[in-house]
Amino acid sequence: MTNSYQNSTELMQLAGYPLTLTDVTHACLYGRLNLFLVGDTGEGKTQLARDMMGYFGDKATFILGRNDMDTRELFQQLNPEFYKAVKEGKLTRGMSHVELTDKVNYHLIAVDELPNCVPSVRGQLFNLFDGFIELHGKAYPIGNGYSVGIATGNLGQKFTESSNDLGRALKDRMHVFIDTDYFMPQPSDTLEILAGNTNPRVNFDTQVQDRSQEIIKRHKAVVDQEMPFEKLIMAAYLRHGLDYAPVKDAAGKITGSLSKRKMKDQWPAKITDHEKGSDAALVLPLSMRAAKSTLRLSQSLDNVVQEKAGTTIQIDPIESMLNAYKFVAAYSGVLNEAEVEAKHSGDKYKALDAVSQLARRQYTTQADNIRAGLEMVHSGKLNEKVINLFTGRWEFMKDILTHLTKGGAQNEH
Repeated sequence: MTNSYQNSTELMQLAGYPLTLTDVTHACLYGRLNLFLVGDTGEGKTQLARDMMGYFGDKATFILGRNDMDTRELFQQLNPEFYKAVKEGKLTRGMSHVELTDKVNYHLIAVDELPNCVPSVRGQLFNLFDGFIELHGKAYPIGNGYSVGIATGNLGQKFTESSNDLGRALKDRMHVFIDTDYFMPQPSDTLEILAGNTNPRVNFDTQVQDRSQEIIKRHKAVVDQEMPFEKLIMAAYLRHGLDYAPVKDAAGKITGSLSKRKMKDQWPAKITDHEKGSDAALVLPLSMRAAKSTLRLSQSLDNVVQEKAGTTIQIDPIESMLNAYKFVAAYSGVLNEAEVEAKHSGDKYKALDAVSQLARRQYTTQADNIRAGLEMVHSGKLNEKVINLFTGRWEFMKDILTHLTKGGAQNEH
């Protein structure tokens, strides 16, 4: 299938292969990761989402987000017969899920201008992305086991709710965020686009080729792919190592530590002294959902690179994880906006590049200790000398290695 969206700008390099926005979008489909495209209007976000719909034939649907849409209109778009039954009062509680879910079998739900939707509609859309419809307090599955969402929104749009927590839910349930303004097409792309088509409208006439089974097969391959132990350790670092904030005395000596997570609203104000280049006042640790999203995106990116290579190649698991982390974390709410503005000119991606560089250095300095820890695990005998190699932000490894040595679920690594 020929896509209408054109953009050769690199989002990353992985194992020497450049990956574009389309490549990363494919990775989200393979990983079944909800993708939120943010950026200025008219820059191709909707076209990219529309192109991805073409992969799923009639198993994809497009919804235009509006602030006057309610849940009944949403259901009308999904299934007109269901809406008619609701409107005429002919729908009973016992038949509602049959009337709706049996006819809503979409694998991909694309929502344009998601922030425009009111909270109740957005909540139902989140459910659709995650593979179910909530009716009368019960969840009914859709998509035959595979469903995913791609949503768009303009930078500067404000969410319609203020006091409730749905804004945070958006950040957590849209697994991957990409700022399309930061990765706008190259001038050569602009020339090709304008020379080929001056129609300013989104092209909904692209040839549809139902590749849904191929994509679902790729998704299963990603899920079944063996997870490198190094990736699990890096995910643990992003959850626990980044929770560490050193406490120093007047001479700069570390005298203890604080948990950023336990500080809650006092972070980062409670941090009064941290070393230059530290992430103590810059970034919070990942949530469990975000850690899972990072692992899944990393595996999916590897899959895309292997496809590009046409053969099995070695991919650095830490490089893969840190590339994935950048696009999961940038708009997830983990960054201290004031610190990003002061030290990184407001650029979230540069801020996370700094965090990633430090994470890479940290992992490199601990590599020998991690190897010693794994040897201890394989021996099946706890060694306090090895356990005590891990201090400071790596204190979390003590619990992991003790757990694995005693027969934890991952000790086969």
